[in-house]
Amino acid sequence: MADNTPHDPHVRRMDEILNEPVLDHEYDGIEELDNPLPGWWLMTFYGAIAFAVVYFTVHSIIGDNRLAERDYQQQWAAIEAQQAEQLAAQKAGLDPEALAAEVVSMAAAGKPIYDSRCAACHGGAGEGLIGPNLTDDSWIHGDGTAVPVYEVIRDGVNANGMPPWGALLSEDELKQVTGYVLSLQGSNPPNAKAPQGNKVN
Repeated sequence: MADNTPHDPHVRRMDEILNEPVLDHEYDGIEELDNPLPGWWLMTFYGAIAFAVVYFTVHSIIGDNRLAERDYQQQWAAIEAQQAEQLAAQKAGLDPEALAAEVVSMAAAGKPIYDSRCAACHGGAGEGLIGPNLTDDSWIHGDGTAVPVYEVIRDGVNANGMPPWGALLSEDELKQVTGYVLSLQGSNPPNAKAPQGNKVN
């Protein structure tokens, strides 16, 4: 007669139905069978460990561990090059007279955009806060006409903290803000900032 008495101290008994060892673990009356893990699962687990060791060795010990940074720099350079091409094409197609005539009719639509994007630096009435006064006849960049105003809004002035809104606003929105900024000229708001730049009129 076969001896079914378990010899492993961690095995409580042999299951009567499955004839498999029942481990000496019990939680609220639930017993645990000593079932081995599936072979495919073990192979996947050990394969993942081996891959991690090889990957870490190649890229962090042998290599310089900067793969993600290099990939980011390459993608960012490609984006900047594309944006530069688009800006060059836009600049080449700007007609001063046509733009000036177009933005005049769009000024009212530009006020909400100005209030949300520009007022924090230039003041709610264009009087100037961190940024310059937009209502006088002195301009740091350009001469206060449609094209240079549009270009400064679109391209920004990094040296002076002016962000390039061309990446966040559509073409129509840029023209609308341009029209609104031009409409502020000569409005003489209270507490206006002192003129900066060159007087053009």
